Amino acid sequence: MTQITKARKLVEDALDRFDAAGESLAGHVRRASRVASLRQDYTNQLWLQMEMTDVQASAIELWRDPAITPITAQLETLLGVEAAHKETVVAHSRYERNRTVIIDGQEEFYGAPIGQFEDHIAAVRSAIAETKAPDNVAPGDTYAVLRSIDSAKAKLAETINTLVPIVERVKSDVHSFLVTTENELELGQARAGIFTRAQRYVNGSLAQYAPKALEQFVAAQDRLDDASPEDLAQAATSCRRMLKSLADALYPATGQSVMGADGVERVMSDDAYRNRLLQYVSETLGKHGQAAVVQSTLDTLGPRLESLDKLASKGVHSEVTAAEAEICVVWTYLLAADLVRIADRSSALLVAKPEPLREEAGPTAGIPRAGHPPVGT
Repeated sequence: MTQITKARKLVEDALDRFDAAGESLAGHVRRASRVASLRQDYTNQLWLQMEMTDVQASAIELWRDPAITPITAQLETLLGVEAAHKETVVAHSRYERNRTVIIDGQEEFYGAPIGQFEDHIAAVRSAIAETKAPDNVAPGDTYAVLRSIDSAKAKLAETINTLVPIVERVKSDVHSFLVTTENELELGQARAGIFTRAQRYVNGSLAQYAPKALEQFVAAQDRLDDASPEDLAQAATSCRRMLKSLADALYPATGQSVMGADGVERVMSDDAYRNRLLQYVSETLGKHGQAAVVQSTLDTLGPRLESLDKLASKGVHSEVTAAEAEICVVWTYLLAADLVRIADRSSALLVAKPEPLREEAGPTAGIPRAGHPPVGT
């Protein structure tokens, strides 16, 4: 099953279940997030992940959340720091708009995960239904007890009136996202426009630094369209050849042993293209960054290269599925984007980030205000 087919089935299932009894909004958000991930729709994936993230303790923690940071990193890789920042503002603005209500003329922000809102609303409605006068009330106390009950129910109703609009706004936005995505998939747009925008930069950079690698990547994409078993295997193999061509262009083989950032010597031979790519990153970042940043980058990049190499090598030894071939092509492309941004010094590792993404930035710089939990029962 290809990625576009899988995305279509997910969207169709999500829309069919959208208004069904017993379906939770949190479930809709999770399904929509999966669709966004499949299509490399990183801006919407970022917004949807925010809707599932707890922003209670500290506003800045949102940008440190382990589910958020990989998405912002992909945006920075594909678009560059400035353009990625604009996309994070778009995603966050949508999230903050959904979570902001006016209470007594003042804006209040609610940062709990969307599932907690649903649970809280259900609990409050249950509490309202169960709030009634006890059977043993003395006749003279009936009026006071009823007034007390009415007051308690009114307070609980305020909670409903505060939280339900938030849930409805999120639900409306998720539905709009699914419908828009369905239309784009019907038009054959397998990936989101943001990924297509990024292709112009990556293709242009590959043409400059490693034109042979670009040719091999185009060949891999073309073979995906044919989707025969032989073509899928060749697509994976082309990805491996592309990585080697990129290594040949950025760090040509010398046959010499070079000390890595981890203190281990490795031979920079023709076939050891992974070693050469890692050494290129180490030496390039080492001229501009701190040792800790370099090592952290290598710790992330090394396993990615190894996993991608194993996946790309599968085309030589066994049958490759359409999903595996597509994943291989996308991962190779994203890795190439990381490398060419390091080559042209536009990597987020080498460029200062805009204020809204920095720790010292405050609420007015686009980072959400620290939210508070839903009002109590």
